[in-house]
Amino acid sequence: MIVTSDDDSLPDGCHPRQVAELVISFVNAFNSGDQTSLSRIFFVSEGPSPPDFAERDYDPWSWYTVGEVQAGGKIESNFVTYDQGELLRYFAKRHRKGEQLRLLKISLTQTGLLGKDDNVGFVYVLNRTARDLEQGLGGPARIASGQGAINCTNRRIFAWRMDMKVEEHRTAREAANWLCTDPPGWKPGEAVVACT
Repeated sequence: MIVTSDDDSLPDGCHPRQVAELVISFVNAFNSGDQTSLSRIFFVSEGPSPPDFAERDYDPWSWYTVGEVQAGGKIESNFVTYDQGELLRYFAKRHRKGEQLRLLKISLTQTGLLGKDDNVGFVYVLNRTARDLEQGLGGPARIASGQGAINCTNRRIFAWRMDMKVEEHRTAREAANWLCTDPPGWKPGEAVVACT
């Protein structure tokens, strides 16, 4: 991993290296179908969030979603869940389909999500392959990008959105160019690049 920028004011556990290590752990567990690790790394709540939404309609604050960006920018969801059990079944299904992820770059976006200083958001770009993905989805490099959030204290991801474009033509380097400065000599897939 190569960290190209950091911020000393970030809470403990919320620095780019630490967030990237957690996301890499998720990717590794996803790729190997390790349900125990996936359950430990990823958390989808089945109850009200902070602040307590009990006084009004329930508003999910943790989720996992995968979508396709159609021509013209319309996003169609392929999978959405707010349920931990359903998420783990989805991970097992995707493992059986041979799905593999390879993180290229990750950048922190903001801290203090949901009013908690130890929650941090991130954006990322990765390669995503599977036997059942439509031909051309994500382009030749099979690019997927998205955003997520983690709690830095308990070291768990609680939100993940991953999209692939139907009309994607960029290389991995071009798709990841907007995140983090490219280190000298960096080639996508050789090392994950992390930054603020």
